[in-house]
Amino acid sequence: MKKATLGLIISGVFSALVYAGPEQYSGKEMKQVAPIPPACPNWTGFYIGGFAGYKFAATNTDLDLGGLWNGPNPLDAADRDVILSNSPDNLDTSGFEAGGLVGYNYQWNKWVFGLEASGGYLWLDDSHDTGIFTVPASQDVYSLTTSFKTHYLVTMGPRIGYAFCRWLPYVTGGLAVGDIEFHQALVQPNVGQQFADGTDTRVGWMVGGGLQYAITDHWSARAQYQYIDLGCADFNSIADPPFQAYTGHHEICLREHNASFAIIYGF
Repeated sequence: MKKATLGLIISGVFSALVYAGPEQYSGKEMKQVAPIPPACPNWTGFYIGGFAGYKFAATNTDLDLGGLWNGPNPLDAADRDVILSNSPDNLDTSGFEAGGLVGYNYQWNKWVFGLEASGGYLWLDDSHDTGIFTVPASQDVYSLTTSFKTHYLVTMGPRIGYAFCRWLPYVTGGLAVGDIEFHQALVQPNVGQQFADGTDTRVGWMVGGGLQYAITDHWSARAQYQYIDLGCADFNSIADPPFQAYTGHHEICLREHNASFAIIYGF
């Protein structure tokens, strides 16, 4: 009797497994849907932003002494040669920059064309002091101090980029305007001095490129590199009376390498 009952139970379970078939769905169950990727931004429109960067300045200097420094007294020529050998040939330096920018982009398919202007304040200066040195031939004693500063940089030019959805690599080039403040003083203690001192606004050019990323439809961030060439500024000098026949020509050339990071808001 027990065996018969066990047999009926096993037979019933087996039949249920065979005839039940695969699990059936009513069609009303929830289905998982893949999230929709964010839409690519449209880069067209005006924008403003702020930036900060670090700048390296390649600053070449040159001093040329004329007039009676070239003779006829050979001791003056000897003094000239030693002075020129002590004059620095560069005032290379580095420092920070901070400023703002404004521009406009127009997107055509994936190409983005724009025009941008930026202006920044620079913490960039350097100086050199020879201390006292003596000319062996004449035993005359001199000192030579040289310094420069640049306070601002303004750039303006077109941009051309190619959009990879939220990423925008681009190149740029155009106008660069900056200032050069220069001072060079040649001093002969208890005798007199000869110095050049002045500021010159330089108009040059820039070229560079960067990579911009759209964080949202309005906010973006970018990293950028620029090479700036502001050319050379020239200054002249004459010695204090009664040595006005001793003259000088002073030149300083400024080229900058600038890496910056910007936060931008697009309208």
